[in-house]
Amino acid sequence: MIFLDEITIRVKSGNGGNGCISFRREKYIQKGGPDGGHGGWGGSIIFQADQGISSLSVFQNKRYFAAQNGKPGESNQKNGRKGKHTTILVPPGTLIYEITEPQELVESGAEKTPSIRLLADLCVHGDEVVIAKGGIGGKGNSSFANSIEHVPHIAEHGAVGEEKELYIELKTIADIGFVGFPNAGKSTLLSQITNAKPKIGDYPFTTLVPNVGVCSIAPGKTMTIADIPGIIEGASEGKGLGFQFLRHIERCRILLYIIDLDKESVEECIEEMTALFQEIKDYDEDLFQQSSIVCGNKIDTPRGEKNAILFQEYLETSERPFFFISGKTKQNVDRMILSLYGILQTIPTKNIPIESHSVHTLGDQEVRVHKEENIYVVQCPRLERIIAGTDLNYPGSLRYVYRMFRKYHIDNILKFHGIQEDDLVELGGKRFRWF
Repeated sequence: MIFLDEITIRVKSGNGGNGCISFRREKYIQKGGPDGGHGGWGGSIIFQADQGISSLSVFQNKRYFAAQNGKPGESNQKNGRKGKHTTILVPPGTLIYEITEPQELVESGAEKTPSIRLLADLCVHGDEVVIAKGGIGGKGNSSFANSIEHVPHIAEHGAVGEEKELYIELKTIADIGFVGFPNAGKSTLLSQITNAKPKIGDYPFTTLVPNVGVCSIAPGKTMTIADIPGIIEGASEGKGLGFQFLRHIERCRILLYIIDLDKESVEECIEEMTALFQEIKDYDEDLFQQSSIVCGNKIDTPRGEKNAILFQEYLETSERPFFFISGKTKQNVDRMILSLYGILQTIPTKNIPIESHSVHTLGDQEVRVHKEENIYVVQCPRLERIIAGTDLNYPGSLRYVYRMFRKYHIDNILKFHGIQEDDLVELGGKRFRWF
């Protein structure tokens, strides 16, 4: 299965069902009142973090997700059924962005460049967030009866569901992240201390995708470890595989720099460590400053054993902790794992709040007015639904619309915008003359 850690998709929540215009009709009842039911809410698009998923491959062959529409209301005050939600499972560590309207960037010379805003950051198994909220169902005419209007021919259309274009990004979440050049022995070490089964080979770039394993210290005491593809010099500038996967160590609480000691001289080991430090620093200064440990690997080889002695003398001059191990024979590995677990207990877990942005959170009372030539165009979601589902030839409907105008202070808003007698007002695709 192909590993995906970024993808662009489109989602659409369900439309709300229309309200019903109906009147009670029964034998021996001459003037039955209005009994139109309400439309059901449309289904929502929900994203949920699931630890059983490791990549965004669910989106490989499907890029469009839609929720069910709400059913319309019926007579006898029967409300329409709500639309079913669509739940999309993603791995923990998934960031969900909305692609917003393109912006003009004169400096770059690009006329249209899409911008994004973060909607949600799902870090923990079970976290969920509503990304696109279903449209509200329209009210039936039974809701519009009052002491003045006994037989209202008014009902609301259901609100249209939200449609969004999303950019999905995965950043692997782990307690410890392995950082090293190709063939440093990261995959071998991961297979020795966790349940992961990474591909192991005596050639560079054996690991092509991030691998995450769980290391068990004792019953109830575990930590997760991530191994990313080997970094090369220039990875922070986009060279090799490193730049594509460096995002997967951003969420790690400890970085373990694994250095291959099986080299001709200790100077090569020092140069490798310095180069790794520089690549991480160039990629993200904050990432470089967080807790880290140097791990010299392959002390089971003659050159590795010799270089370990000289390398230790060099590392003792810095304050960075270090270990010398053999991932192949597990020499000193258990001691290092216990030390890493102890350090983890002193580092707080990052808590990232879940956010959700929905047009419905603004409320149905939002009113916007703009002028097009000699026409004042009014935008008010609640009123637009009423106008769309109303027979304006019926006198009672006009009285109701006028009451709603006053309720939302649209008359005052229009006066503020300079409306004059006989000017035209457009609302919900229909036009009225102002008097």
